[in-house]
Parts: sequence; structure tokens; C-alpha cells
Amino acid sequence: MRGLCIVAGKDADDTAALGYPIGMLLLGVANSILLASRPCRFLLRLGILAILLRAASTSAADSPAGKHALAELDFFESKIRPVLIEHCYSCHSAEAEEVEGGLLLETRAGIRRGGESGPTVVPGKPAESLLLSAIRYESFEMPPDKKLPPHVVADFEKWIAHGAVDPRDGDAVHRDVGIDLEEGRKFWSFQPPRPELPPTVRDASWPQTEIDRFILATLETKGLQPAADTDRKTLLRRIYYALIGLPPTPQELDDFEADGETTTDAVARVVDRLLASQQFGERWGRHWLDVVRYADSSGGGRSALFPHAWRYRDYVIDAFNDDLPFDKFVREQLAGDLMETSDWQQRRRRLTATAFLVLGPTNFELQDKDVLEMDIADEQVDTLGKAFMGMTLGCARCHDHKFDPIPTREYYAMAGIFKSTVTVQHDNVSACNTAKLPLSPDDEAATEQFDAEMAKLSDQRRELEAKIKDAKSKSPTSDEPTSSLAQESYRNQLKRLQSKIKTLKAGKPNAPIAMAVADKEQPSDIPLAIRGVVHNEGPIVPRGVLQVCASAEFPGIVSDVSGRMELAEWLTSPSHPLTARVVVNRVWHWLMGQGLVRTVDNFGSTGDQPSHPELLDYLATQFVEQGWSVKQLIREIMLSRTYRMSSARGASAIETDPDNRWLSHMNRQRLDAESIRDTLLFISGQLDSSAGGPSIAKGTKIEYGYVFKSKRRSVYLPIFRNRLPQLMEVFDFADPNIQLGSRTSSTTVPQAHFLMNNPFMLEVTDAAANRILARSELDETQRLRFAFSQVLGRGPSKMELQLAEALLHDGSDESKNWSMLYQTLFQSIDFRYLN
Repeated sequence: MRGLCIVAGKDADDTAALGYPIGMLLLGVANSILLASRPCRFLLRLGILAILLRAASTSAADSPAGKHALAELDFFESKIRPVLIEHCYSCHSAEAEEVEGGLLLETRAGIRRGGESGPTVVPGKPAESLLLSAIRYESFEMPPDKKLPPHVVADFEKWIAHGAVDPRDGDAVHRDVGIDLEEGRKFWSFQPPRPELPPTVRDASWPQTEIDRFILATLETKGLQPAADTDRKTLLRRIYYALIGLPPTPQELDDFEADGETTTDAVARVVDRLLASQQFGERWGRHWLDVVRYADSSGGGRSALFPHAWRYRDYVIDAFNDDLPFDKFVREQLAGDLMETSDWQQRRRRLTATAFLVLGPTNFELQDKDVLEMDIADEQVDTLGKAFMGMTLGCARCHDHKFDPIPTREYYAMAGIFKSTVTVQHDNVSACNTAKLPLSPDDEAATEQFDAEMAKLSDQRRELEAKIKDAKSKSPTSDEPTSSLAQESYRNQLKRLQSKIKTLKAGKPNAPIAMAVADKEQPSDIPLAIRGVVHNEGPIVPRGVLQVCASAEFPGIVSDVSGRMELAEWLTSPSHPLTARVVVNRVWHWLMGQGLVRTVDNFGSTGDQPSHPELLDYLATQFVEQGWSVKQLIREIMLSRTYRMSSARGASAIETDPDNRWLSHMNRQRLDAESIRDTLLFISGQLDSSAGGPSIAKGTKIEYGYVFKSKRRSVYLPIFRNRLPQLMEVFDFADPNIQLGSRTSSTTVPQAHFLMNNPFMLEVTDAAANRILARSELDETQRLRFAFSQVLGRGPSKMELQLAEALLHDGSDESKNWSMLYQTLFQSIDFRYLN
């Protein structure tokens, strides 16, 4: 092991502490299995990998644990707590007239301690958990009146297996004493953003933008120094992947390095060019699709396809490319169907945008349609709360929010808005609501022409049918053709006419279909559902919004509208304390690898405090003042010196700020699944750059057994809730079943297996090898430098070059040797990380 570490240019003990020798050993074992018959070649590959797998710090933000915690908490709140409240609390809580079996289930301590029969839940061990055997009707029969549905039992098994995350503190039931809104408004995120002046700093030579002044002021307070600027090639690779999700070419890397302009001017030119490219929207649109749980199917046991979902995906891509002001972006997604439009294109766009409300995971087979509609509204409220406000509103369905100032009544005030909205069409198996989009003027004219021609042909058909009928009624005489001859002639004419009608119909412009919503004919307020149970109705709650956000005025909702337009205007009010902060924080997270508030979907009391609150407010107020321009915000961040810092950590930063909370250096970021796949296709020359249009292959009826053959950019792949492309699943693609603003980041054996053995990898590396061998103008050394630059964004070191040359000379199959070299490069850490 030590030998491997020394070859890698690191001290063995230091590297061992960072975990990389284990990673190299795993790769070595896997490769040895793959290449057992070629030991010499294996050693060469291992040598290259040892150099490429250079140690890098792993911050707590990279750990899956922190990001998984919020997902597990959401699972408990949405899947577990409501069932306990509805089916268990009446007999097993402090509010019960008699506590059955001494078992209290309303706290974490109670459910784990159990009652007279022993522990109820053993985290991580479903087989030892009495609760699970009881709801399966094995040890006991609970609840006694009716067995829970299989999917609910499965939820409990999953919850226990994942550690039984349970936020309910205390030893007995939590008794609500009411929510103090005035006290709640003192919390930082419910205060309106304040315009902040950039602070003064001691080292006035370092900052180049106002952002830099905020960052440096904090570093100086903490006794830290900013890292040096990164080299130009590393910076360009960082910029390209951040903006378009693809690497720069070797020529672009060389040109940028040789550019005589100042770094700021050179960066500005590159950033502006990439922001104007189609690929920008494809990259940044995918970020937003994570946030809004985009998918091309409904999920669940009998998953329904969403054949028109792609229109919303294209809308999002176009919105980022067009730099649609974010406040309009929000309003269109919530109430685009209610907004005035100036032309057919705008009407199309705004109708399509409302698919945001329709795309959620839905069990359309649910027969209780009242419950189905409430579940849909619940999912809409929860997604809206996290996506736009960073608030976990769904936690208030069954009870007042346990941590944030959100009463249950206000949850139902917002849910009433969506219950007054048509999202689903009911049948035995319901379906998502759709709408016909307006035709273009050319299609309108063609439709008018079609109608006129169709009317003419229809008249001719009626005349012929009448003649045939008349001929049938006549008897043949010696002075006129026989009836049969006349009928034969008319039938031939009718046959030709019908063929002409069929051809005409085939060319008729059809109105495009989009997933969309509309207001119900009779919008209404809804009753509070006691303990979240739809049929256990409480008082009627007027539709409205969160009162804790008092800085944003809400005019109220008149009786004959759903209230979506009013909600959208309230959310996008410049005085709203959350909306601008949340989106600015998301942009910072997507560029810097972590948000100023690390819990990007949770700005409540259980989320993180902002690391730089003044900077967050400065960016939020600037964002609004500059017209809610996402591109302008991105440009401002990327032109800062903060963005150009090296990812190398100094000794003081490692000791004082191991998680890089104060941003003394750039965060080292992993390539996401889409960037890995798109890069593999790009370098191999197989990437299909065609934009927009349907994702699901024509004729597909179900997602099961679907074969992912497309070589388009990953954003255009179909995203099925029960089945993802293997590469996406292995490399931590966002779970489309939940709203998610920050993906997990894992290091697993299946990832190494995929990069070594998957047929897709063999195909792209063979193609990349053939492609570089076709470059006859390059000699071997030039080809090697080109390949390293393609994949890693840098040239090879002296030792890497020697090992690579030895690999290429091992055996007589030049193409296979080059293929193996590319595969080795793609397996390296330097490929999968941005420095």
C-alpha cells in the first residue's frame, strides 16, 4: 500500500487518512479480475491510476450523510407520521383515554422503548421491530379495525431499515401551546433582506468585486487567508462544466492559457459566450428540473407515462437561455394559464409552464378521489414551499409545524388554492390534466383552409352517397344504364373521394398537447382535515398564505378564482423575505458547490444558518433590483476573484475551517451523472447535440423494460420514476420522486464497476481511440497530450507520460491499447473532480 501512495506523490499516512489507497486497491482488485491474463498491462494501468488518483480533501458537505438526513426526515413526515397519527395515536398517545399495552408512539423515545411487549422499533433492523410485525398482522394485528395497505407497510419497512429517522423529541406527547407569529418573524429568514454595503477590508488589493469584499472580510475576521488564484486551464475547465456541463477542447484550453488579456477580461469573454449558448439552458435547466421533481412518468406500482412532460422541460431550458426574469418564471409556473398574453407563443409558453403543478408523483389508481385530490394538493404545497421559499410546509398537514411558525390552518389555506385548481381528470384510473395549446398563425390559416376543403369534400361525398342510394332504388329499363353499372361508377368515385379525404385529414395541423392546470368552475375554501385525515373534517379555512411572511402584503382571494395568481404575485413581491434569497442561494450552490445556506431547500429553524448573511442579503437585493436576471447573477459570481481561487487548502484552513464554511478556497466538486455521460459521448464523437422535442421513444406504452438508446444530451433522456438509465442511477442522479435542490455524493463499488466493465464504457472508449488514431497529423506523444487534455483538462506529468507510453506499446493491437488508455483516464479522480 505504501508503495502506491509514494508513487502518487503523497505521503502514505496523509493519503491513508484521506481514504484514497482503499479506492486504489478496489480499482486494482477489479482490474486484476478483468485483466488477469495480462498482468503486465494491469500493472501499467495501476501505475497510471496511482498517479491520477491524487488525494484531495473531502469536506463534510461531500458526505452523503448530511444530504440524506433531510430526505429521510421528509420521508418520515410524509409517509410515517401521518399514518401514526391517523391509526395509532387514539390508543397509543398521552391523549388516549387509556394507553393500550403501555405503548406511547408519539415520540422517538416512546416508539423505540416500546411497551409491555418490548421495543417497538429497532433502527436498521426491520426483522427485530415489533411495530413492523404488528402491522403485518404477524405478532399482533394493528391497527385492529383494518390492515394497512401493502405500500404503507413497505414504507414502514423502508423507514426502519434506513435507521428510523424520527425528529419527535420528548418522552411524552408534544402539546401545542400555539404559535407566536411575532416571535417567529424575528427569525433571520422571515426578516426582509436588507441592502448591505460591502465591508471594508484590510487587504484592499485582493478583492476585484463587491462579492470578494464580503468574503475577504469574513476570512480576515476568522484569521484566514484566501487561496491563490487557480491556473488558467483548471479555471476554464471549471467554467465550462459549471455553465454548459461539457469540457473545453484542448485547443480552447491552450488558447485560454495563452490569452494575453487580464484574467478578468478573458474570463468575462468566455462566460458571456457560454451564457449565450444553447448548451447553457440545457445545463441550468437540468438544475431546475431537480428542484421541481421533473419526470416522464408518475411512478408507483402501475406507473403512467407522461408523454407530454418534455414540453415543460423545453420550457425550462428556453427560460434559462432567454434569461426570463425569475419572478416571471415563478408566476408562469404557478398561474401561467391565468396571465394575459400578447401572442400565441406567449400563450403556449405560459400554459406549458403550469405543468410544474402536474408533474408530481401521483397514484392515479386511488379510488377515493377526495383523498387523491388532497394528496396532490399536499404534494404541490410541499414542492412549492421548498422550491420557492425553502420551507417544509408539508410538515403542517397533520398538526402545527413543530419547528417553524406555520399553523395547520395556514397549510390548509394554501392547500385550498390548489384544491380549487384542476390538476387531474377522474375516471376509474384518473389521469393528469392536459390542455390544447394555441396554433401558430400559419397553422391557423392551414386549419381554415382544411375546414373549407373538408366542407367541400363532405358535400361531394353526400351527393355521391345520395346517387348510390337513388341508383339502388331504380329498376333497370331498356332506355337507361342498369342500376348496378351506375352504382359501380358512383362507388368508384366515392372510393377516390374518401382516399382524398383521408389524405387531407393526415395533413391537418393538430393542436399540441401540454400538461397544464386550470381553475375549477367553482373554486372554494376547504375544511381543515383533523390529523391530516381528509374525511375527518374540521372548520372551513379561507384560502391564503403564510402570515409569518408579513413583509410581503397579500390582498386576499375573491371567491370565483383559485388564488394561484394572487399566490404567485405574493411570492414574487420584492418585499417577500424568502423567494429572492432562496434562488440566489441556489445559484451560489450550483456554482460554488455549497450554498451560503447549505440546506438549500430548508431556510427554517432546522436548516443551516447562512455562513455570510450580509452577502446573501446583498445578492438578493441586487438580484431584485437588476430585474431578477439569473444570467447577470451568474456572471457577477463567476467574475469574482472568489470564484477563481484554487481548491488547494492551506494548513490553517484545514485546522480552522475544515468544512470550508468561510470560503478560504474553492470547493472541489464532483462531476454529476449528466456531465460524466455527456463528456464520454462528447470525447468519443458520439454526442447528438439536437435540442428539444420528445424524449420517450415512439410507441412506448410502459416504462418497464425501456431501453435507453439515445445519445442526445442527458437532459433529453426520459426520466422514469421507477427506472433510470444505469449511469444516472450509479452516479447519484436526483431522485425524481422528491423535490431535491442538493444531490447526494457517494463513492461506491458499482461506480468503479461501471467505469471498468459496462458495455457503454467499452463502446465510448473504443470510439475515442479510433477517433484519435484518425488524427494522422499527430505523433504518439502529441496524441497522448491531446488525450490527457481532452479528459483531464491538463497535460500529463513526466511519469504519467512514461507509463502511458509503456501501456501503448504493450501488445500489437494499437486501437485496443488506446481504448484502454482512455478507459484508465475516465476512471481517474482527476476526470471526475473539478479542482
